[in-house]
Amino acid sequence: MSREELKELVESLNFSKDDYYILGSGSLLLYGIRDIAHDLDLCISEELFEVLKKQNRIVEGNANDCGFYPLASNVEVVVNPKQDFDRDFVDGYPVERLEKILAFKENRMKEKDQVDIVKIKKYLAQK
Repeated sequence: MSREELKELVESLNFSKDDYYILGSGSLLLYGIRDIAHDLDLCISEELFEVLKKQNRIVEGNANDCGFYPLASNVEVVVNPKQDFDRDFVDGYPVERLEKILAFKENRMKEKDQVDIVKIKKYLAQK
């Protein structure tokens, strides 16, 4: 999805910006480091998780091996206490900090991450 499509998708969820932030490729898309994102991964608060469970939008115990819960066809969420949120804002959207994404990708060291690592380092060096 494009940057505008991602923003539309995030807005359609109607979540308070205090209760989530965008992870991974979605963050990179908003930073301008990537041109597309294939899905939307969010870190959400425990409070929002409880609301989504009550609305039957999430089924507790239905997380994948990485701890993400499916929310929609191209949206997954992981839960984290608000006090542990580590985020910045880009265009008014809460996003995962680039330094955290970089550390994750460098630790994981998958081939698919190598282009992102170079682009993130370049972006941070210009900042």
